[in-house]
Amino acid sequence: MPVFILFFSLLITDSISSHLISALNLKAEFYWFEAITNASILALTSLLILRFIMIVSRQIRPSEKVREWLYLQVGVSVFGIVLSLTLLQSITGLLGWDLIPFIDLKTFAFASISSLAIYIYVFKPAANSMIRFLNRLEVRYSTSYLFGVTLLILFLINVHQTQSADVEDKMIQNEAEQLVLIDKALSYRIAEAVLDTRTLASQPDFVRHLAGNLTATEEVELEFKNIVDIKHSYDQIRFIDHQGLEQVRINKGEYQIEIVPQEELQNKQDRYYVPETGRLNHGKVYISPLDLNVEHGEIEIPFKPITRIATPVKNSLSQLLGLIIINLNASHLIQHLEDAQSLSQGQIMMLNQQGFWIHGEDKDKLWSFMYPNSTQPPLSKLNPELWQALSTQNSGSLKQEDGYYIYHRVQLNQEPRIEQFEQHSAGWPEWILITHIKPETIALSSHHRLKLMLVFSVLLIVVSGVGTYLYARSQLKRNSAESKVKHMAEHDPLTGLYNRRTLMQRLDSTLKRIQLSKEQLAILYLDLDNFKPINDRFGHEAGDQALKHVSQRLSQMLRSVDILARIGGDEFVILIHNPESQQHLEEIAQRIINKLNESLHIGDQQYHLGVSIGIVVTRDHHESRDDLLKAADLLMLEAKEKGKNRYHFSHL
Repeated sequence: MPVFILFFSLLITDSISSHLISALNLKAEFYWFEAITNASILALTSLLILRFIMIVSRQIRPSEKVREWLYLQVGVSVFGIVLSLTLLQSITGLLGWDLIPFIDLKTFAFASISSLAIYIYVFKPAANSMIRFLNRLEVRYSTSYLFGVTLLILFLINVHQTQSADVEDKMIQNEAEQLVLIDKALSYRIAEAVLDTRTLASQPDFVRHLAGNLTATEEVELEFKNIVDIKHSYDQIRFIDHQGLEQVRINKGEYQIEIVPQEELQNKQDRYYVPETGRLNHGKVYISPLDLNVEHGEIEIPFKPITRIATPVKNSLSQLLGLIIINLNASHLIQHLEDAQSLSQGQIMMLNQQGFWIHGEDKDKLWSFMYPNSTQPPLSKLNPELWQALSTQNSGSLKQEDGYYIYHRVQLNQEPRIEQFEQHSAGWPEWILITHIKPETIALSSHHRLKLMLVFSVLLIVVSGVGTYLYARSQLKRNSAESKVKHMAEHDPLTGLYNRRTLMQRLDSTLKRIQLSKEQLAILYLDLDNFKPINDRFGHEAGDQALKHVSQRLSQMLRSVDILARIGGDEFVILIHNPESQQHLEEIAQRIINKLNESLHIGDQQYHLGVSIGIVVTRDHHESRDDLLKAADLLMLEAKEKGKNRYHFSHL
C-alpha cells in the first residue's frame, strides 16, 4: 500500500510540475533551470511523502542515523532519475525523434523507477541477497553519490551542446559592453579637463593678470603648476594671447613641474587649434583631434599623443584676449584601451574620424595621418564594407570572413557634463572603437568550454567515487572519533575533569535555568595548599600525579549531578545545584579539606597537601557568572590569608 501511495503521488507531482514550468515559456538558454528545478521539486516531494509514510506506518522505524541516510539516498536517487530521463528526452530531441507521448511516458517512467528504488532502499531492505547487497553501507553511499554526480555531469554536457550556438552572441555582447565602458572612461577624463579649463579662465588671479598685474602673473603660474602637479594626465597648461604668443606655460617635465621662462615661450599662431578656439564664443570649449605633440615645428620623440582642450578669453566687447589651453596626455586615455585588452577576447583598436589608426595591434599603421608622405591607407580603403557600417551606425557588429567586428563611436557631445560647452559650428572630434574577434578565437572558446567540462566531469567522477566509498567506510569509526574530539574539547587532558571553557558554559546554562526556577546555586572555588613545593622539589611529573589523585578524591566525594572542573594549574571549581543548606555546604567543604589532608603516596614518595575553599551561594538570581566566580575566588584568597586549609563562606 505505501508503494502505491508513493507511485501516484510522484506521478501527479511530476505532471503538475512539468506543466507549470513549461507554462513559464523560458528561453532555451534556461533549459538547465527547468530541469534542475523540476528534479529538485520531485526530490523534495519524495522525501515529504516518505516522511509521511514513515510517520503513519508502524512497520518502518529506522534509527536516527539510518533515517538520515535513507533520506539522503532517496533524495539523491530521485534527483538523478529525473535528470537522466530529462537528458534522454533532450537527446531524442537533438536526434530529431518525434516522440509525441514522450512527456507522459517520462512521467510514468519516473514514478515507476523512483517507487521501485524507494521500495528497495526503505520498505524491503532485507528481502533477498541482492537487495541486502544493494543496502550495504559502502554500496549505498557509492551508488547514490556516483549516480547523482554522473547524471549531473551528463546533464551539464547536454546543456553545453544546446547552448553552444549562444557563444558568439554572448561574446559580442560582452565586447560591446567593454567598448561602452572605454567610451565612458575616455569621456570622463576629457570632461574633467573641460571643466578645469573653464574654471581657470574665470579665476580672480587670472583676471588680474589680464589687467597687467605682475604679482597676479606669478600667482597664475603657481596655480597652473599646482593643477598640472595634481592631475597626472595633464601634460601642459598654457595661456596664449590673441596674437598666438605664449604668455604662461607650465610643462610636466620628466622629473618635476616646470614653469617655462619667458625667453623660451613660443609663437603658436600657426597651430590649427589657436584660430579654431579664437573663433568660439565666450564660454564655449574647443576640443582638438587626438594627434602627436609638436614642438618647434617637429613631432616630439618619443611620441606623445595629445588632445587639447581650450577656451577663449574675451572681454565685455567680445574682443579676444587670449586662450586657456590644457594639453591632455592621451597616453593616459590610451591606457584604458591597454587595460581593457586583458579583459577582451579580441583585438581592441581606436581610429579617428578619418579612419586612421590611433591604437591597434599593427604598429606600422599608427599615427600615419601625422606624416604627409605616409602610404598607410585609412580603414575606408582597406575595408569599405566595415567603414560603411561605421559611418551609418553609432554602434553595432559586422561579421566578415576574418571574424567579427564590434564597433562603437565615442561622441563627446553625448557626455552630460560637457555638452553645454559645445560649439556646433566647430564640431568636436569623434573616435571609433573597434574590437576584432577572429574565427579561431570563437572556436577556441567553445572548445575550451567543452574541454573544461569534460575534465571537470572526469575529475568529479573519480574524486567523488573514491571519496564517497572511503567516506562510507569511515562512518563506522565516526561516532568514536566524534566522542573523543568532544571529550578533548570539554575536558582537562591531565585530570579528565571539565575544563574552564566547559565550566563557563555549564555555569551560564545553570544560571539561566535557576532564574526561572528560583532555585539556588553554590560555587566552591578550591586552590591547593603546598602544591608548588611538590613541583619545585620533585618535578612536574610528581605534580601531575598529585593533581590526578586530587581529582579522583574530589570526584568520589561528589554526586553525579554536581559539576567539577579544573580551571587552572591547581585550581578547581565545584557547582552544586540547589544545596540543602549552608550547613550542608560547610559539611561538604570540611569533608573535602579532610580528604585532601590525607597523605598522597606517589611512587616511594609521600606528599601532604591542603586546600583553601571559597563558597558563594546565589541569592537574587541576577548575579553574573563573572561576579560569582570573582566572589568565590576572593573568599578562597581570604581563607589562604587566614592560615590556609580552611573555607570561607558567604552569600553573594
